[in-house]
Amino acid sequence: VVRKTKGFSWGAAGVSTALWTGVSLGDLLARAGPKRGAKFVFFEGADKLPNGYYGTSVKLSWAMDPERGIMVSYKMNGEPLHPDHGKPLRIVIPGQIGGRSVKWLKRIIVTSALSDNWYHIYDNRVLPTMVSPEASANLPDTWKDERYAIYDLSTNSAICYPAHNEIIPVGSDVYKLKGYAYAGGGRRVGRLEVTLDQGKTWSLANISYPEDQYRIDNDDETLYGGRVDISARDASFCWCFWDLDIPMSQLQEAGDVMIRAMDDSMNVQPKD
Repeated sequence: VVRKTKGFSWGAAGVSTALWTGVSLGDLLARAGPKRGAKFVFFEGADKLPNGYYGTSVKLSWAMDPERGIMVSYKMNGEPLHPDHGKPLRIVIPGQIGGRSVKWLKRIIVTSALSDNWYHIYDNRVLPTMVSPEASANLPDTWKDERYAIYDLSTNSAICYPAHNEIIPVGSDVYKLKGYAYAGGGRRVGRLEVTLDQGKTWSLANISYPEDQYRIDNDDETLYGGRVDISARDASFCWCFWDLDIPMSQLQEAGDVMIRAMDDSMNVQPKD
């Protein structure tokens, strides 16, 4: 039995993929010239919430790393940002939990200390399992412990087909299972496995990365008003799609269909 603790639990669905146009945060900060001793970059949005303006911070080294792909964005899928997506400017931190990508960007501050913003401390965290939700209300030092903050997404996957309440015709010989998977921090999903017998045996699915089609573009290729940068880095931030043909005879006998993903660092999606 696994007991859930206080914190975010999005499952595999709290993720999306888009094409962003903007300015590299690393280039922007390089022009500003961070002072010696600077370690973090603090972002503050214009949305005032019950506990103040929303804000968070990330490591300065991440912001300066081209492989991290962090940017100040003003377009999404070729269109100026809509209000719901952070118009006029937002931070985009690919491969990390969405709470780090601050919308309606108002301020960027380079600092030597982590953000003390209420939402940086009490949001986007998962506390240890021995800390009950009731006890967490009286443990401010636990909330402030940076070990429990979520940054890079964990390896995860989902089944899209068969869909909920889908009726599968039994006359077919084969059914194609389909879904998506992703890994955080720019890591790629290296394998996706499917089991029909609760993990006794596994089958390897096919994987495709739609973003790879952009890697073959010329260095001077432009898209939506910006230069395509994906060919200049190895990191992968988008989800991949997977599929596997299963004989109908096996699918009919299966009580469950389960999957697991593994990224290129050999991080395996846990069962629970």
